[in-house]
Amino acid sequence: MRRKESGVGPARGGYCLVALLLVLSVYTNPLWAGEVITAISISGLKRTKLGVAEKPLKKFLGQEVDSLEVHEVHAAIMDTGILEPLSVEIADLLDGEGKALIIVVREKWAIFPLPVVFVGSGGMSVGGFFIDTNALGLNDKFFAGGMYLGAGWMAGGGYMHTAIREGFPGWRVSGFFSQEERHDTDQRDHDIRRFNLDSITGSLGISYPFMEVLNGSLRFSYQEKILRDRDDPVEAPESGARTLGIGAEFGVRKRHWDGYLLSQESASLGYTYQVGINSPAFHTFEAQGIYEKSLIPGFRLNLRTGMVYSPGVPPLFESSPAAAQVAILPGSFSAQHYAGASLGIEKYLFKLPFGTLSALASYQLVYSHGPLLGDAFDHGVAGALSFYMSKLAIPALGLGIAYNLAARYVQGSFSLGMSF
Repeated sequence: MRRKESGVGPARGGYCLVALLLVLSVYTNPLWAGEVITAISISGLKRTKLGVAEKPLKKFLGQEVDSLEVHEVHAAIMDTGILEPLSVEIADLLDGEGKALIIVVREKWAIFPLPVVFVGSGGMSVGGFFIDTNALGLNDKFFAGGMYLGAGWMAGGGYMHTAIREGFPGWRVSGFFSQEERHDTDQRDHDIRRFNLDSITGSLGISYPFMEVLNGSLRFSYQEKILRDRDDPVEAPESGARTLGIGAEFGVRKRHWDGYLLSQESASLGYTYQVGINSPAFHTFEAQGIYEKSLIPGFRLNLRTGMVYSPGVPPLFESSPAAAQVAILPGSFSAQHYAGASLGIEKYLFKLPFGTLSALASYQLVYSHGPLLGDAFDHGVAGALSFYMSKLAIPALGLGIAYNLAARYVQGSFSLGMSF
C-alpha cells in the first residue's frame, strides 16, 4: 500500500522557512527602520515665535525614527520653560521622503504679577514683581518690582535675551537699589553683625551657546555699598566699598523626562575678579553641580553640590549658603568660603490640573569659613514639597523644613525656582 505524503515535503518546508525568515525580518527590522526625521511641525503657538519652539528640537532632525525617544522630545519642549507638550507623533511626508515629527504644544501663562511674602525671625517682608517670562514671544525674561524689608526696602528690574539663532549670543542686564538693616547671623540665626547699608548694583552679561549642552558667559558688574549711621551697630565694617567686577562662567546641562519628573544633569564653573575702586581687590571662584537620576519613573536620586572660595573678600561681599546648595543654614548666614552637598530622594506624589506635586527628603552637610566664626562643619536633614508648574511659566514653588543637627536649629523655607 502506498504511504500518503505528509503534506510538508522539501518544497513546502522551504516555503515555510522563507516565510518565517520574512516574518522575523519584518519584526526585527520594521518598515520604517533606516528612515529618518526630515521635518518638524509644531502647532499650538500663539505668542511664541516659531523659531523659539523649533530651536531645541533641531537636534532630532536626521535621527532615525526607530531610535527616537519620545521622552527626550518631551524633555526638550519642557526645558524651554514656556511650553507644555500635549502630543508627539510621527507621520509620513507627502513626497514620501523621510518622516515628520508632529508636535502639539500649549503655551504657559508667561505674564503675571508675583506677590512675595517672607516671614522669619527678623520679621515680615512683603512686595511684588511684574514678570514676563516670554517677552516679545522670544523666551526672553523681564521683571520689575520691589519689596518692603521691615526696616528698609529694595527695588530693581532686568531683562534677559535668550539666544535663538546659531552664532548669536544672548545677553542680560539688571539693576537694583536697596536700603536695609543688615543682619549677618550664625547657624542659630543669632546676629554676629548688624549695621545699616545702602546698596547699588548693576550688571551686564553676555552668553554664548558653544554647542547643545555647553554654554559660556561673560559678565560685568558695578557694586557700591554705603554704610549709614546706626546707634547700636555690631561688628560693622569700617567703611563702605565700590567695585567693578568682571567674571566668566562655563556650564553644561542635559535634561531627561521619565513621564513624571523633569530631571537634569548640570555643572558650572565660574570666576569673578572685583577691582576695588576705594577698597582692596578680591577673587571669587564658584562651582556647582546637580545630578538627578530617575531610578524608576516618578522616583529619582537627587544630588547637589556647591563650592565658593573667595580669599580676602570684605564682609560686605561675603556669600550666602545658597551657593553651597544646602538649606540647613539660615539665609542670612554669611561666610567667605563654602563647600556643601545634599543627597536626597524625590518622589512624585500626584498631578493636578496646574502641575505636579513631589516630596523630597535629603541629608546635607556643609563646611564654611568666615572671619568671625572661623571654620565650621554643619550637617542635618531637610524635607521639601515642590510644585512643578504646567500652566504657569515658573519652574517650581517649594515649601521646606530643615534641621541642623550640629547647631540643633530648625527652620522653614520658601523657594521660587527662578533666577535672573
